[in-house]
Amino acid sequence: MPTENDAPVESWAERFENAGLMERALLLGGGAVRLTANALDAVLKRVARTAVDAEKAFLGELDPNVSDAKVIEEVEER
Repeated sequence: MPTENDAPVESWAERFENAGLMERALLLGGGAVRLTANALDAVLKRVARTAVDAEKAFLGELDPNVSDAKVIEEVEER
């Protein structure tokens, strides 16, 4: 049941159209911040996923029967 505080929800475009100059600047600034934050979040998730996948691939290729490489002899070429 609607009450007197229930105002119809305006879309962003309607809010922008009805806004004054300062409100329009704030709406655009807020949208830019939200867009940047979403893009940064997506990039960080992708980087984290890539790091986890790389570590899994590296650890999956390790052979427990092979020890670490050892330097037997160092030769300096001229």
